[in-house]
Parts: sequence; structure tokens; C-alpha cells
Amino acid sequence: MQPAPMKIGMYFYRRMMTSKSDPVVVTVAPGWISVVAIGHVILDAPAQHLQVKAGKASGTVTLTGPQGKVILAGLGSPTAPLHSPEQVMEVQAAQQIAARDPQTSQLELGRMVWVSRQHQADGTKHGGLASVAAGDAGTQRRLGGIVHDAMVAAGVQPA
Repeated sequence: MQPAPMKIGMYFYRRMMTSKSDPVVVTVAPGWISVVAIGHVILDAPAQHLQVKAGKASGTVTLTGPQGKVILAGLGSPTAPLHSPEQVMEVQAAQQIAARDPQTSQLELGRMVWVSRQHQADGTKHGGLASVAAGDAGTQRRLGGIVHDAMVAAGVQPA
């Protein structure tokens, strides 16, 4: 029996930590990874064709494969839209199933029911202070490590 797929709400960045990001649902399944935005698929590929790297400083997760790079983060840019109600329901339903699965519940991502949020650093001094106070950097690094570990467990090669 295959472990249940794990899903998490993240943000897709076209370039590293720019001011524009899009809410996505990342699915981590045995042998398969997908990243879906509202209205289109960004990545849908076999895990063995991908490499993953978690940024130690930024907490981003970078997937590299035949399609190029896909940069994901737990926190979206300050102006990013929120996840749609449909995305939130999709993540919550999948994570509840994963939490009951004995194989996926051993991974921290399998025990989480979480959808991302925007970070506070908007380029102003006030935004920078709010970002530090909210613990944005720690949240990014923690989530990046969790998602990295789940992807490696699904068959993605560490970079």
C-alpha cells in the first residue's frame, strides 16, 4: 500500500525572493511531485527526475529538473494573494488523510495542517521590524527543511 500524498500551501517565486509570489499547493507523493497554482500547473513530474535544495539562509526550497528551476517558500511576498478557499480545503483534507496514514505521519509534513502566509518584510524599516517580530526567517527555514525532507523521502534527489 502506497503512503498517502502530502499537500502543503506554499508560495511560488519566479525569481529568488522577489516582490511577486503566487499561492500554490505542493503535492508530495511517493515518486511524484506537483506544484499547482490557481488555474495552472507549474510542475508535475516524477520525483527521480528532480533535485531539491533547501536554502539554509532563506528557507526556500528549489526544485531543479528538465523544466528548469521552481522556487518555493513558506511565506509569500507582502503583496501576494492569499490561498483560495479551494486551495485551503484541498490542503486540509489531504493532510488529515496523511496524518492518519502510518507511513506519512512519521514525517513532520504528514502531521501538519498548515497553509502559508505573507511575510512582513516589505522593504520598509517598519516591515523589517515586523518581520523579525513575527519570526519570519525561522518559519521559512523550518518549513523549507520539512518540505525538503518530505521530498527526499518521496524520491527526489538532494542537490
